[in-house]
Amino acid sequence: MGVVHVDPQVSNKELRDLLYRGDLILLTRLPAVAGFVAFAREQLAGLFAPHEPRDAHAHHTPAELARILGVWKPQFIHHPRSKALLKAVVTAAGFDPRETMYDVPKPRTSYPREHLTTGIAYAFPWHRDTWYAAPSQQINWWFPVSGLTPQNAMKFDLQSFGRSVDNDSSGFDSYQANRDRLTAASQVGKDTRSRPGARNHVARDEMVVLPDPGQILLFSGAHLHASIENTSGHARYSVDFRIIDRRDVVSGTGAPMGDVQCSGTMLREYRSVDSDEGFPEEFVRRMAGAPPEDAILLFDEKLAAKSTTLVQPAGSS
Repeated sequence: MGVVHVDPQVSNKELRDLLYRGDLILLTRLPAVAGFVAFAREQLAGLFAPHEPRDAHAHHTPAELARILGVWKPQFIHHPRSKALLKAVVTAAGFDPRETMYDVPKPRTSYPREHLTTGIAYAFPWHRDTWYAAPSQQINWWFPVSGLTPQNAMKFDLQSFGRSVDNDSSGFDSYQANRDRLTAASQVGKDTRSRPGARNHVARDEMVVLPDPGQILLFSGAHLHASIENTSGHARYSVDFRIIDRRDVVSGTGAPMGDVQCSGTMLREYRSVDSDEGFPEEFVRRMAGAPPEDAILLFDEKLAAKSTTLVQPAGSS
């Protein structure tokens, strides 16, 4: 049975171990998170002006939203402030920047049902990130940009942590996924990319955690979780990013991986919080095997945006 810890007073090693065993952690006292929220709000306000971002779906068709988000999301992901704020949050939470590797921050959008719920605003079914070739050491960080409700957040099946769940992750290959992500913004009516999920899964007891803006939720990438169908009438904007501890990767310490059937690895996505250097290629191959000769080893957000007319949000630089 998982536990939600609020601002636990433990060492960083103990905190990671809590996450690897399936507990959730809510951090409420990190000023850097509030700074990240403010930056995201500034970006969204400029992107959808003069309209309220939470009501953007009332003023744009799904195709228009897909185009707007397809341009803006890579800009946000690679903005120097996004990375600086991510690093500030991780460091303030007690993670050693020399041993911690991070993946870029990703803005997420959840629009009301019957609007944009595919492609770049995909509504995830029950899944584990480890079914997407994430390492067992992955720790997810997630925070809302505006207030959440039980009708537009995400949910967890804590009882399925560490238990095998029937799923179709065997169809996912991270290198093919890198190719498919180049056309994410074009997936408006139907998403044709491989999206691993649980088969016919019904959680016996769902847990929904509603952090306030300025708070951040940590959980293992091995947790079974899903997007809640948005019936709130308003869009939900959130940001998430992932980290791994280099020492845990080397030692093999991490969360259970019993029902993972995918191929490839996301280890190349990670960069040192301290130096921005990635893992040496020989290390990745030793941990995850050699990739196909024609594999796209790393997805390039800038390449994906080349085919779209650039939109610069007001207030950005």
